[in-house]
Amino acid sequence: MTVIGAHEPRAASVHNQQTFDTCIATTLRLLATIEFAPVVGDEPLTPDLLDAYATEIERHAQDLAALAGFPHTDVIGYGRDWYQEVSRARRAPLQAAYHAIHSAAWLGLEQGATTAGMLAGVAAAVRDLAGQHGRLTN
Repeated sequence: MTVIGAHEPRAASVHNQQTFDTCIATTLRLLATIEFAPVVGDEPLTPDLLDAYATEIERHAQDLAALAGFPHTDVIGYGRDWYQEVSRARRAPLQAAYHAIHSAAWLGLEQGATTAGMLAGVAAAVRDLAGQHGRLTN
């Protein structure tokens, strides 16, 4: 998938690349915590914490789009639309979130707004998981 209006990617600074890598790694850790905390006897994350984390993922997605030269692109809407489409294909929220974070990692910082849309897709899935608190997620 690509975001309409995408243009040639810009070279990322070392700082921006490190920030992006940290975002990907911490988001992947969040998803693993959602999946494995109940299995190892840890308390599941609260809906409020999941919602707060989704807000931060969306902020990162918007920052990434702006960095790529698309500050007014609705990456949050793109991510939600992507998530709804994937959900119709019967993917569980956690599975969809993993798919989106893997896509974002593969696309990389250089793909700007498209990568931002994938991060926003993760946020949409995490918000869905927050609403399903206490139910199986995969």
